[in-house]
Amino acid sequence: MNTLLVFIVRLILGLVFGIFLTRLFKPEWEVFHGALIGVGLVGLAYGLAMFRNRN
Repeated sequence: MNTLLVFIVRLILGLVFGIFLTRLFKPEWEVFHGALIGVGLVGLAYGLAMFRNRN
């Protein structure tokens, strides 16, 4: 698969999962906060993969 396509799929799934987690644990937070958490999750996944491949 194209790396851009993989990134887009991961970003969409991260956003959905972040919004789901936010609604599950902090229902008073807005969707914007969930989207930020989803982007953070995707960023952490790429950061940890880079760290793992570096060693």
